[in-house]
Amino acid sequence: MDCLKAINTRRSIRKYKKKRIPKHLIKKLITGARNAPSAFNDQPWVFITITKQETKDRITAQKSQKSRFIKDAPLLIACCYDETKSRTKAHNLENVAIAAENILITANALGLGACYIGAFDPDYPEIEKTINKVLRLPRHVHIVCLISIGYSDEKPGKKKMRSFNEILKSETYY
Repeated sequence: MDCLKAINTRRSIRKYKKKRIPKHLIKKLITGARNAPSAFNDQPWVFITITKQETKDRITAQKSQKSRFIKDAPLLIACCYDETKSRTKAHNLENVAIAAENILITANALGLGACYIGAFDPDYPEIEKTINKVLRLPRHVHIVCLISIGYSDEKPGKKKMRSFNEILKSETYY
């Protein structure tokens, strides 16, 4: 799929067919992620692939976790950063977010559906604590998001977009 088509047709998919993702496609997803830019080229990311149902069930068992659909995804990727791999902590979150977007675009280009789950709300710290425990993350590794991936079992509608007049300014805001 052409790059612009992959970007412009990407949609969040939350319903998946019960079909496993082959390892060669998982490698392509991670290759897309690792080619993302990062501040100082530190590449602080760590990606944890999750395919075992038991692990997905443990992640979604947290009562505050509202994205329960992730337990039905054939693949979850936990996108994390290792603070010991970067010169400054200032850019770790955005570095991993850029890599995560590359996963989403790569998934679409490969004919897979995906959804970014970044529900690490300060009001619900137990969600992050549960994921940290389930994935056995050391103190210097921090989760940024989960991405659910699978073969789509839904047809999303056309995405409503804000007008260019609302989002595009020239030289200054006013």
